[in-house]
Order: sequence, then C-alpha cells, then structure tokens
Amino acid sequence: MTTPLTQTDIAAGFRATGLGAGDVVLIHSAMRTFGTIDDGARTVVDALLEVLGPTGTLVVPTFTFAHEAEDDPMIEPATDCSEMGIITETARSRPDAMRSIAFRHSVAAMGPRASVITEVDPSLSPFDLRASFGVMLALNTQVLLLGLTYASSTSHHFAEFVCDVPYRQTLPLNVKVRRSSGEIAEQAMTDYQPKSEGGSYYGSRGCDFNRLGKMLEDGDRVGTAFVGNCAVRRFAMRDLVDLARVEAARDYNVFRTADGQPEKTTPLSFGQTVLSPTLVDGAGRPHRVEWCVKDSGKLHMPDEAS
Repeated sequence: MTTPLTQTDIAAGFRATGLGAGDVVLIHSAMRTFGTIDDGARTVVDALLEVLGPTGTLVVPTFTFAHEAEDDPMIEPATDCSEMGIITETARSRPDAMRSIAFRHSVAAMGPRASVITEVDPSLSPFDLRASFGVMLALNTQVLLLGLTYASSTSHHFAEFVCDVPYRQTLPLNVKVRRSSGEIAEQAMTDYQPKSEGGSYYGSRGCDFNRLGKMLEDGDRVGTAFVGNCAVRRFAMRDLVDLARVEAARDYNVFRTADGQPEKTTPLSFGQTVLSPTLVDGAGRPHRVEWCVKDSGKLHMPDEAS
C-alpha cells in the first residue's frame, strides 16, 4: 500500500523546482497525477503557502467556461466555481482569497500581491498588460505546472496576446456582474478567442505550447521535480514571454503545430505524457488534457465523457 503524500513531502518537491519564499506563483494543476495525498487538495494548497511564506503570493486560475454557453451570462465572482480542478477551487474557497472579475479568465490570489493582481479593470482583456497577467509579468511571476504539460499553460495564451498573433482576436462583450453587495450591474468585458479557420479554431494546425516549453527546458530555464507520481515544472513567465517575442518575430506559428499535422505536438523529455479520455468543459465542449507523470501505469484514469 502506498503511503499518502504529506504537506512536508509536497513542499519539499516544490522547493526542489526552485520555488521559494517571497515568490509570486501561478499554478496549473491536475490533482489525480500526485497519487494519494493526506487530506487531499487542501494539503497541496497548504504546501504551496508554506513554501511561499508570508511574503509570497499564490495565484490560481478560476476560469468559468460555462458562461460561454449562457444566453445572458451572469458573472458571480463570489460563487462561480472554478473549472480548473479541485486544487484551484480549494484555493478560491479560502476566506483570504481575492478574485478578479472576468468573463472566463478570472484568477484568485492569496498573499501581499493578491489585490494588485485581482483588482484590475474588468473591461480589459485579462491578458492586457494593465490586467491580471500583465501585472503578474511585472511581478516576475513563476508558473508551476503540476502534473500537466505546457498545453495547459495559460501564460502561453498571454504570450500570444503580447506577440499579437494574427489567428486570435479580442472580442468586446456586455455581461451582468453580481457585485459583493448583491447588486447586479452591466459590465463591459473583453474576451480573447481564436479566429475560426475553415470552421475550426486552428484550421489545419493544432496548439503546440510544448514547443516553446521545450526550448525553455533545453535552455535550462525550467526547474523540475517529481512529487509522488506528479511531474512538476517551474518556469518564469518573463522567460516565456521574452522567448516567445523572439521566436514569434521569426514565425508567429511557434505556438502551433506544423501545417497539416494538428495532432503532432512537441514531445517532452521529462516525465511521461498521458492523453486524457475525452472530457467536457462547462460550455459542453469536448476536450482532452495532457497529463505528465513519473509512471503512467500508476495514473488512475477517469471514465470517458458521454
């Protein structure tokens, strides 16, 4: 029988990637990749806060794709559940967490930098340099991938925004927001979406965020460690954006697969990559996730979505 991971085990693994006290960190996470954890997702959040200490700030994505399927969306920051996994929802639900207001790409944060990251103009795209991701870039935020490949890195979408790639666009929206007072107000927002190419988001190409990720790894810009069965990667958002600006100036398709090969993404050398069964997001769209683990045979797979 496998001994459950403790907060001490998990914190030691995070430190092994180079994460440390005082850092601002944005996480993307897949709980199932760790294996058994003593007290579950709460222990992961506590381990992150232990490593960061009182001067560090934890940021989690609390995206809500369900609003895309609504005819008259109502954004409710206090109660909208995160669709980004149980670790992010556990962090969002803590009483000291602050949350930004956004159509899809809200974030929750805890720590001394939480307010400057979350209290941004909701009319801006979250990827605007004056909004949450721009603030995180200025704060030299570290990105931590917990059991995921770069395919799940929203910072890569931010880099696409910074590089102004021609296959994505900003879209103006008018939605309702329930304020903390309970008042309902109309709110202008800005979403960031792919342009449709031939009826699909990427046409004859696919998304390949592993390509830039592999470049960072080859340049020794990524810290790695295994925590239980979970493959953990840490990199600086600033390193990613700086690299993306150089590479996209040569070829803006650096974020995408080769033409005519939408499924052929860049392989990674650290950890074993496992493609999930078909899952369904809050808007009812099927998708698959790249999990990254030490031993694929120890990964408990969910049932296929119907």
